[in-house]
Amino acid sequence: MTTLRATTLLAALSGTTEASGVLNAAIGMGRLLGSEVEAVHVSEETEPREALVAVTRAAGVRLHDRHGPVADQILEALKLPQMLGLVMGTRTFIAGPRPAGSTALQVLLATSKPVVFVPPEALLPSVFTPQRLLVPLDGSAEASSAFLELESLFRVDADMEVMVLYTLDGLTPSMLDRPEYDLPLWGSEFVLRHCPGEHRSFEWRMGNPASAVIEVAEHAESDLIVLSFGRNIDVGHGAVIREVLARSPIPVLVVPVSRNMSSGAGAAGRELIVTDAQGEGHHDGRMAVEVT
Repeated sequence: MTTLRATTLLAALSGTTEASGVLNAAIGMGRLLGSEVEAVHVSEETEPREALVAVTRAAGVRLHDRHGPVADQILEALKLPQMLGLVMGTRTFIAGPRPAGSTALQVLLATSKPVVFVPPEALLPSVFTPQRLLVPLDGSAEASSAFLELESLFRVDADMEVMVLYTLDGLTPSMLDRPEYDLPLWGSEFVLRHCPGEHRSFEWRMGNPASAVIEVAEHAESDLIVLSFGRNIDVGHGAVIREVLARSPIPVLVVPVSRNMSSGAGAAGRELIVTDAQGEGHHDGRMAVEVT
């Protein structure tokens, strides 16, 4: 996902309307990652817009001006070896009157680096430092590895709380006799296996996964939603990402799944054994749940 030379976070600015929010989010992510921040503005003009120059100068961020197709130029800047990831504004991924959504989608599909999408309605504090992260996981090794690899880049003194979300999508496993009691216990095992670390918590929801992600993030007052992405935006988990990005009022960090992770590796180790507080299992001493 990154190289040893990747030390800079890139903020893509398309105009003055969203510039402050994107810069604020980029600087906050820079604090979390211990990285520098630079900005890029793509236009057909000879010089960057004066307002953008003023905003970036006030934030202490260097501004680069590029010319040409917006998505192509952002991707070219992001390919530089010192670039760790990207922060950009977005509204929706529906084609039509909002070309910024189309640009964001092109960037997402073409890069192997993390991208933070900042919606225009995001209410970020003046000093934004992500501390409460919502991390939806589906039980696959690919998704878990993508987040844990990203987390390894965070500053060691980062004071973060990670809430892991698992969505049943309307189907409760038949072996859970008492979902309201069994799922929290099952969730503890799920977190230990798929997202080990300090300051973890677990939430589960039933129903539409994208709606669940947005609902939980707002209820938990999350600063950032972190989603793994397998490069197919139209079906399955990719469709959930598309909907979250279109609807979320909270910044969303999308982490591409490593190309080195095979589908076979993702299927390993998905069976979870859940025991009760006394160490006694359910259903003849154990309860196994296949996470798919």
